[in-house]
Amino acid sequence: MALLMVLLVSACSEKEETRPIEILRVAVLPDQDKEKIQATYQELLKHIGSRTGLKTQLIIPDSYEELLRLFDEKAIDLALFGGVTYVKAHLKNGAVPLVMRDVDGHFRSVALVHADNPADDITDLRGASLAFGSKLSTSGHIMPRYFLEEMNIIPEEFFRTIQYTGAHDLTAQWVRDGIAEVGIANSGIVNSMFLSGKLNNNMVKIIWQSPPFSDNVWAIQPDISKRLTIEIRDSFLCLNHKDSDKALMKKLGANYYIPVTHEKFKDLEQVIRHMEQQKDTP
Repeated sequence: MALLMVLLVSACSEKEETRPIEILRVAVLPDQDKEKIQATYQELLKHIGSRTGLKTQLIIPDSYEELLRLFDEKAIDLALFGGVTYVKAHLKNGAVPLVMRDVDGHFRSVALVHADNPADDITDLRGASLAFGSKLSTSGHIMPRYFLEEMNIIPEEFFRTIQYTGAHDLTAQWVRDGIAEVGIANSGIVNSMFLSGKLNNNMVKIIWQSPPFSDNVWAIQPDISKRLTIEIRDSFLCLNHKDSDKALMKKLGANYYIPVTHEKFKDLEQVIRHMEQQKDTP
């Protein structure tokens, strides 16, 4: 009888801690043009829906801050976070990491200047105007700021002005168009802009590259059932095995997906805590 009561309590607890999903609301980090994001991820959502039997809805927030707010309010179920937004969602709301692309474990930031800029290194740019991406961007702000400070470059002291564009492609465009003298952006997005012709060597040049770090990760709300969480995770992992999915993987910028735990982001969490402590220090 005692064992039966334990089982009943466990079953009730499981029911209380999880919620049913009819439409899987999926949000993607707004790190570049919305039309490009839409074109890139609609096919992925269709694939997830076919594997899980769920209807899916793509949500593209207007900012990194809005992505965090939507997750906080449970207005979205699954999200593609940058490293910083993931860590914040994990610490505040228990976001559960699922998978990352093979390339996401060793991301880099790059510093761009106009092609005719005589500078050869970022240390030559004292007094220039600097553009970061979003304030909450891992590769467009937090990690490059950290690495610059490791080089004894405090952006507010070293550069003349600092602006935040909100997106990596916009940062590169600002440098290309002369709005900012130097811009720091995600290397993968910069490379894709070179491949598409939006950038070329007559427009901009790269003068600095950061050390590698962990960045983008798909994470899910903690109150979604373990069964569905595993099904969604496995819908990504099964893309690794079929030749028919190679075109989709190429569109997503992945060779393969790997399961991931929070341990992968412990170093980034320490960087965030360090920078927040600095900000709070008078």
